[in-house]
Parts: sequence; C-alpha cells; structure tokens
Amino acid sequence: MEQFFLNLQPAIEEAVRHAMEKIRQEIGQEHIYSAALVTDSDCVTLFLAVNTEEALAKRDKADQTLERLAELRKYWSEELVDRVADGSFSLSRYVPDEWGYSDGADSELNRISNQLYDQEEKLSNTDDDTYDEVHEQFQERFIETVALAFETLQAEGVFGPEVICFISMSDDDRTPAIEDSSARRLNTPEQYERFQIWTELFNG
Repeated sequence: MEQFFLNLQPAIEEAVRHAMEKIRQEIGQEHIYSAALVTDSDCVTLFLAVNTEEALAKRDKADQTLERLAELRKYWSEELVDRVADGSFSLSRYVPDEWGYSDGADSELNRISNQLYDQEEKLSNTDDDTYDEVHEQFQERFIETVALAFETLQAEGVFGPEVICFISMSDDDRTPAIEDSSARRLNTPEQYERFQIWTELFNG
C-alpha cells in the first residue's frame, strides 16, 4: 500500500494541474475564490470543485427568490434566511457540491478514482479481524496524500494566493472536521478565519 500512495500524490498533482487549465479556459475572466478536492465516505472517488465569485452571485440570486426563501425557512433559522435574503450571507460559498465548475466526468481525476476503487477492493479481502483497522489506515493515508498534493500545487501557484483551499468529504459525519483541519492547514490565518466564521454560521 505504501507504493500506491507514493505514486498517488504526483498523479493527483498532475491531474489537478490539467483540470485547472481546463477550468481556467472555461471561466474566462471570472474570479476564483475557492477550490476543494472532494472525496466520499469510502475514499474511493476524488474530484476537483472550483467556484468563482460570479458563479456564486448567480446561485445567491436564485436563493433570494420568494419561493426559494420560503423553502429555506423549513431548514434554516429565520435569522440566517434573512441574511440570505439581504445578501449578507451565501449558503453556497464553501459547499463544493453547489459550485459551478469541476474537472468533469472524463478527467484524469476520474481515472484516479477508478484506481482508488480497485485498491479498496483489494483491501476488502482482508480478514474480518483487521478489516476496520486497515480501512481506517487507508482512509487516513489517503486524506494526508491529498493534503500533501494540495500543498505542492499551492506552492506552484496553481490556484493563486487569494484562493481558499480545503478538502471535503460528501455526506459523512467526519466532513466538518476534515474541512476545518484542511482549511487551517492549507490557508493563511486570515483566510482560515473567514472560512471558520462562515462555517460557524452555516452550521448554526
């Protein structure tokens, strides 16, 4: 498994470089403010999500319709929905699943996801006594590898110093902790503070 992760990090880096080239062509003059590498609860998929201030503004405008605000009030506090209505809070700012741009279905990251799935399948043959431990080790090593790749890409200037970066996990209880720890690690203290303030409001 050690060699798998040694090979995985540079593969992620190269895949993200190519994905960002494609995304930058797609967004034109729009301004990127955040990027996330997103996996699932089994750590067998990985995709790059990117959002721009312009794409966010369109989403925020859609959230400000009377029909949408009425729907939001079923799930969010009146105070938060009022802030969405007056434009002082964006529900989608740091929610990668709601963002406007990604690497796409035929990307190199999608092929890496296939490799992750194959590796996880091999681990499934582990005997029952060590299965949980082996899978936990695999997932921890995977998250660390993604973070290391992110750090390399940031040092190269692939995203830009103003872009807030973090790792996310779809539909999992661990998501807040993973996002918070990665945001702290990957950004300046000022950027992390902005992310944290938003997160606290979002999570109530």
